[in-house]
Amino acid sequence: MRRLLSVSASASARGLTAASPRSTIALAKMASKAHAVTAARRIHATAQQLKPMDALSSTATSFPTTHEQIENVQNTPYFIDNKFVQSTTDKFIDLPDPATNNLVTRVPQMTQAEMKAVIESSERAFQSWKNTTVLFRQQIMFRYVQLIKDNWDRLAASITLEQGKTFADAKGDVLRGLQVAEAAVGAPELLKGEVLEVSKDMETRTYREPLGVTAAICPFSEFPDDWFLMTT
Repeated sequence: MRRLLSVSASASARGLTAASPRSTIALAKMASKAHAVTAARRIHATAQQLKPMDALSSTATSFPTTHEQIENVQNTPYFIDNKFVQSTTDKFIDLPDPATNNLVTRVPQMTQAEMKAVIESSERAFQSWKNTTVLFRQQIMFRYVQLIKDNWDRLAASITLEQGKTFADAKGDVLRGLQVAEAAVGAPELLKGEVLEVSKDMETRTYREPLGVTAAICPFSEFPDDWFLMTT
């Protein structure tokens, strides 16, 4: 296949060399126009990816699609018991668009009661989750990986809007995070126990069990998507 492609490329090059100056100029104009159309499509695609992907009652339903100033800035909710909830706190962290310095959203500094409720919710979920099979958890990770792939451009576009990265750089960030998630799919091999025969009538067994609810603080700086997926 590589050899065939080389022959085809050489033939095309000879054709361009033999073409008249007028034909060459026409081809150059066509190529320039094609690049412009492609660029416009990419810009449009980026804007489309910034649109919300779900119907949950959160800022996702009104996520900005341009750098224009937002009239009614929404507060970012927190997630508990499989739903988004608005915090009752009066302390927020502003999140501006680096390109325009316009406010995109406000992130709540959650109250102590809200943090406690989140931990208790996680503890309740853990009681059933810890009894699921490793293969069941692997299926969850397969779905997770697919969701990242399906929303790749949208995730990259949100990073661009929030951090000012170029779209290409942001897509690379999502790629690194995707690779982390794909590696986690192989977790069943790492979760296997071990059996060591220490003598003829004795063996030692090791079992791997879930640790439980943990808290993690991930740096949301240079590689936000990558670090987040590594932490989770």
